[in-house]
Amino acid sequence: MSTLSRYVMKTVFQSIFGVLLALLGLEMVFAFLGELDALSATYHMRDALWQVILHSPSSIYELIPVACLIGVLVGLGVLANNSELTIMRAAGISPLRIVSFTLLPAIVFAGICLMLAQYVIPQTEQLAQVRKTLLQGGSDASQGYWHREGRNFVHIGLVQERGILDFLDFYTYDAQGRLIQRGAAQFATYSGNAGWQLGHWVQCDISANGQVSVLAQDSKTWVTALIPGFLDMAARDPEFLSLTSLHAYARFLSMEGLSAEAYQLEFWKKVMQPVATLVMVLLAASIIFGPLRSVTMGLRLVAGIFIGLGFRYGQDFFGFASLIYHFSPFWGAAMPALLAGLLGMMALLRI
Repeated sequence: MSTLSRYVMKTVFQSIFGVLLALLGLEMVFAFLGELDALSATYHMRDALWQVILHSPSSIYELIPVACLIGVLVGLGVLANNSELTIMRAAGISPLRIVSFTLLPAIVFAGICLMLAQYVIPQTEQLAQVRKTLLQGGSDASQGYWHREGRNFVHIGLVQERGILDFLDFYTYDAQGRLIQRGAAQFATYSGNAGWQLGHWVQCDISANGQVSVLAQDSKTWVTALIPGFLDMAARDPEFLSLTSLHAYARFLSMEGLSAEAYQLEFWKKVMQPVATLVMVLLAASIIFGPLRSVTMGLRLVAGIFIGLGFRYGQDFFGFASLIYHFSPFWGAAMPALLAGLLGMMALLRI
């Protein structure tokens, strides 16, 4: 690695890091002000501050692509203002090679995106949710979950920790949609491969002529593909699940004939986030070598903010469009990055 490449990489890395810190600081201030509305006798200001800190990994994850965009605009802009880019090109170094120097710091931040999405954000967001609920006097249990397997429908009244369910109602329908069996259990405990053990089971079988026979048992085994981990995933927002959890739960929903598009979309958005980070670098470099080569730093910052907002809105637009019009969630997540990358590469090749 040459001295020149290290110099460019260092300049760009410092710019990206500085922009990320500035954006994160603003995000945390506004988040803290929003938490102040929830203050109560049991939820104090220090608790609100801890909530903001626990949410900060998610904020960093969301801000990294925009920070890379603005950071490259600032870093290469400083080199352009000092005529260092002109000297590099006069020395025979092509714009594509200079861009390759800026991609290396971006790869580091793209790797941070993946690590945060897989290992950090699911833990911190769950802790933040449970902590705030308990401090405000609520319960950390999830309520009101429906599950379907074929013609069998189950409503779970309360989902507690460590594989304990309360107040379960079972409904079974025939091919014509007629209710043929109704069951209820006071609680259920997970027994691994043996399935769920239902406690205080009551079963009502309904014949075609309307007669009802009732069976009561102290316990019954419920064999199902549903596991406690899937219940935990269902109770949480898809954006706060890890990549592996999203993939596993989406497969489970597809196997059960249920809609998994929201989880598939979030999975592909997380996969494409590092790609979007690199695309932002290409787009910023093409702008620096093109229309923003000889403008003030303030104009570059404004341009970076507008491009970042446009890219973010594009992600939301294509993502929601894939859910509404039922085309592949992969394209809903990948289309903004592909379009931005194509524009950036075309601009660089023209240069």
